[in-house]
Amino acid sequence: MNKFSKVIEAAVRDEYSDVHITGGHPMVFRKNGQVHFDKNGRWNHGDVDGLVKKILTPRQLHMLKHRLSVDLAMSIHQVRIRVNVFSTTRGLSLAIRLLPGTVPSVEKLNLHPSLQQIAEVKAGLVLVCGATGSGKSTTIAAIIDEINRVRAAHIVTLEDPIEYRFTSKKSFIEQRELGTHMPTFEQGLLDVLREAPDVIVVGELREPQVMRLTLNAAESGHLVIASIHASNAEDALYRLCNSF
Repeated sequence: MNKFSKVIEAAVRDEYSDVHITGGHPMVFRKNGQVHFDKNGRWNHGDVDGLVKKILTPRQLHMLKHRLSVDLAMSIHQVRIRVNVFSTTRGLSLAIRLLPGTVPSVEKLNLHPSLQQIAEVKAGLVLVCGATGSGKSTTIAAIIDEINRVRAAHIVTLEDPIEYRFTSKKSFIEQRELGTHMPTFEQGLLDVLREAPDVIVVGELREPQVMRLTLNAAESGHLVIASIHASNAEDALYRLCNSF
């Protein structure tokens, strides 16, 4: 863990966005979209296996054994990171995304100001689309923070894993993590309608049943914000329709 902590500290200092660790291979960093190799930073397979056992809970280790991958978010010296542990031909590997220490605003992300108007919407479905790593989660976090800043509402998030931790300002925010606070997204979506929410945030739409329950929540007078893997708005609607 000491070695891992030093890696994260160095990544923050050098402004890297991602770190990749796998046994018997130089560490890989990403900065400004470009991949860089650190030939001096090499982990052996035993080190990687030991690190995985340290950072995963027994439930997560069980999931890794059966699913061969697991997602989690954690803090290292007050640095929030998202980690995916997965099996490869080299053994276990870790893909680590460094998250900002504070929730970024729409303005700081240089997003179009029209996104701030979502904070005023009382009901409906907002889909944030894009490929992996394009900033869907960060964009949603900025929208939630805008609602939290300007509106008195009850916001419930269903996430896998929790990436940004929110502090209630004008809004009351409650966050639930898959596996820790709810067994499935389906159960979380069934529960949330009994929790008197104004805004529901769904981490990602993948399965048809999750999509169906999300649409039901949006149709029942709530504002629902969710992410979906799609290259544009048209593809997002196409995916929703095709899932049924």
